[in-house]
This record gives sequence, C-alpha cells and structure tokens, in this order.
Amino acid sequence: MPAKMKKLFVLFNCLVGIIAYGQEVQKDFTKILLDENFNNGDKNWNSTFNVDNLFIAQNGYYELFRRSKKSGYFLLPNDKTEYGSFELETAITFAEHDNRKQSAGILLMAKDNSSGLLVEINQKKEFRILRIYNDRQVPKMGSGNGWIKAPAFLSKTQNTITIRTYDKVYDLLINGQFVVSFTEIELNKGMVGLYIGADSKAKYDYLRIKGEEKTDLTTIEVSSSKEEEKSFTQIIINLKNQINKRDKEIDELKSKLKLASNGAVNNANRDTGIINERNKLQVRVNQLESDNEDLQLQLVALEEEKKKLEDFKAGVQSGQENGDIIINLTNMVSNQKTKIEELEQRNKSLNNENNSLFIETKDLTKQLDLRINALTSEKAKNITMRYELDSLKKIISNLTDSLKAKDALLKKGDANTAPPKELTDEEQLQQLIEKERQERIKRREEEERKKKEEEEKGSN
Repeated sequence: MPAKMKKLFVLFNCLVGIIAYGQEVQKDFTKILLDENFNNGDKNWNSTFNVDNLFIAQNGYYELFRRSKKSGYFLLPNDKTEYGSFELETAITFAEHDNRKQSAGILLMAKDNSSGLLVEINQKKEFRILRIYNDRQVPKMGSGNGWIKAPAFLSKTQNTITIRTYDKVYDLLINGQFVVSFTEIELNKGMVGLYIGADSKAKYDYLRIKGEEKTDLTTIEVSSSKEEEKSFTQIIINLKNQINKRDKEIDELKSKLKLASNGAVNNANRDTGIINERNKLQVRVNQLESDNEDLQLQLVALEEEKKKLEDFKAGVQSGQENGDIIINLTNMVSNQKTKIEELEQRNKSLNNENNSLFIETKDLTKQLDLRINALTSEKAKNITMRYELDSLKKIISNLTDSLKAKDALLKKGDANTAPPKELTDEEQLQQLIEKERQERIKRREEEERKKKEEEEKGSN
C-alpha cells in the first residue's frame, strides 16, 4: 500500500476514535441471533443439583449457586452455537450471601468450558478481563489478578453488561456506560457461556445476542450508474479496510516473530517451544502477505472498473438524448428509497411490538406462577380438612356403636325395673356427642391446670 494512502487511513482512524469517545467497534448490530429469557431453561441450559453446584431456571431467571469455595464454574449452552462479530447484553443480579466478594460474568469465544475470554464483575464494584487457557488464566489488563475498581459504573446488586466485538476488537459497557476497549487477536469465533465465581450466588435475567445484517456488495442489483458507482466505492473501501487490518496484523506478527527469534538466540539450549512458535508466526506472516497481495490486485482491478464507470457516466451526461433515461432512473431510485424507508419503519414498529410482547409475556408468566403457588396452598388446606372430617366420621361411628351396645344392655335388664323413658336414636346420639364434648373440655382444663402449676413451680 502506498505511504500516502497509509497516512490517510491513519488520519481517518484517529478521527473515528475521537468521534467515538474511545469506542472502537463502529458497527450496527440489528439482527437478533439469540433472545434467551430463561423461561424454558432446560432447553438450552441444564439444571444441576450436586454438592458443588445448584443451577435452575425458574420465574424467568437462570439462578446459579456455586457452593465450592475453591474455584468458579463455566456453563456452556447445549446448542453449541458459535459467534464471531456481535453485540451481547445480559443482566446479572447478585443474591444475598455471606460471601461479600461474589463474582459472575460472561465467557466469550469459547471452544470448550476451559478456554476463551472472560469478562467478570464482583460485589466489590470491580471488573476484570481474563484470557482463559486450559491450564491458566491471564489478565488482559490491570495488575496482579486483574481486578480493576469501577465504582462509577458498577453496583453491588444488579448490573447490565454489554459487549460489542468486531474483527478481534472489543468494547465493554457496564450499565449503559462505556468502560474500556481491548483486543484479542488469537480468538475470532466461539461459543458464549456463563460464569459463576467460587462461593457465589447470582441470577441472569436474560441473554441477548445481535449480529450484523451483512450485504454482499458484489451481488447488489443496481438500477442506475450512480448506484453502481456507489456499490463499487463501498467495495473499494472495504478492500482498503481489509488491507489496512492485514498490514496491522502482519506488523504485530512480525514483532512477535522478532521477539521469538531474539529469545531463541539468547537461549543457549534453543528452547523447542520458542522455535515452534517462531515457525508458526513466520508461516502466518507469509500467508497474510500473500493474501494482502491478492487484495491489492483486487483493489487495482476495482479502481480501474470504477474509472470506466465514471467515464461512462460522463459520456451519458454529455449526451442530451439520454437526459430522459437519467431522469427515469433517478425517479426509480427515489421510489425504491421511499419503499426501503417504509420497510425500515415497519421493521422498527414490529421490533417495538415484539419487545412489548416480551415484557407482557414475562409479567403474565410471573402472575401464573403466583396463581399456581396459591392453588397449591389451597389444595394443601383441603387435604387437611379432609383428614379432620374423616376423624370426626370415625368418632361418630364409634359413638353410634357404643349407643347400640347400651341399648342392648338395657333390654336385658330387670323386668321389674321400670323402663326409663325411651329416647330416639337422634337424642341418644346427641347425648353421647355432648358427653364426649364435656369430657374433652374437662381434659383440656386439666391440662391447662397442670401446665399452670408447672409454670408457677418454675417461677418459684
């Protein structure tokens, strides 16, 4: 790439950085790739109950309780979907717990549950970014274990984390405020997982991932020379951006290669690992330089095509007889633009309606859970009342049997004895019930008297 062009790109990137107030990912992510509200957690996130972990999705939350005090735990979804460039947002709420250093976070670019990039927060209003390897964890910034204090962004209970990434560059936002940008050139695609720290209890409200609406500029159907020129211009800009990024990556790899070579020379034993790493870097540099040459050739070809298009445009505009064609094409483009704006407005309206329905569904789900709990409580009360009713029926049955037995004894009594006044079965049953009630009252009074005497003895 010519030196002048490089300077222009450097100047352009600096201006973009100033406008973005530090944010480096300048992409619009509008396509919903994942909208997880944890209403059906077992579909993609397993419930777990063991000595170290208690994980369950309920009431619209995914609740995680890591009992082990030795280490944290990574959770990956069942669908194993991998993401490259995206915008991720999630809400984490720390539950009440004796541990005041609880932590939780998001795992990015994971191939398994022991590799990737971890963004972690804790209840001490700190955050850190770790590169996760199979055998170690390396902080991307900060000192020591990587924790950075951020009381202006974080709260002790509920926090929203947003991560935007494109082309190995990451922007981190906490509670809607931009915090920091960072890069990780070794990772470009992987799964998104959850993380719960050692001896920590937290719940995730939702996990939403959006991607970029990609358009292949080479397949755009243009309706005028102006639209075709615009298409070529966009393709050329994209190619220049790719070349610029490849140049940057080549410079970084060459720096690593130089460090690896120096380390190998200084090491008397010529460590095999360093030599292998140097060789890999050299292969990667060669490959990128080859790709860069291909991109340069494509760029030259497209610039020539663009020049031809501009010449054709100038010829058309100079010909008076082609004026009607240009007017018609301009009208067609204007009509298409109006239709596109209407469709975008309709899409925005549908998105708003979708968000409203999502909130309404969540509220209805919570109301349903409350109704189910109330119904369960009423069922328990009905069961208790049935037990009491069965007990009363047994008492009545026993009293009836006793009444029949006494009637039989009376009939066998002395014939000279004047027979007592005969009572009806109902009257006899009422007498027995009353007698049973009086005996219960006496027993209760006796128990209360004994209890009172014991209390008086205890006080003396």
